[in-house]
Amino acid sequence: MKIAQDLRFREQRELFALRFTCEHCALYDPGAVRCAHDWPTEEHRLAWYGDPDAPLVFCKDFHLL
Repeated sequence: MKIAQDLRFREQRELFALRFTCEHCALYDPGAVRCAHDWPTEEHRLAWYGDPDAPLVFCKDFHLL
């Protein structure tokens, strides 16, 4: 699911320390830089959100660490 990222989301992401990227997922292997289920990770990585115009992309298999 892709949703437009707005200023309110960016502010709340910081305020509430939201965790929703691969780096915060139990299925992500940082050593291999890949998902254990072989899902693509580019749009789900923290670096993706450095661009304020990048859409929010939520993974259907996210498991919080």
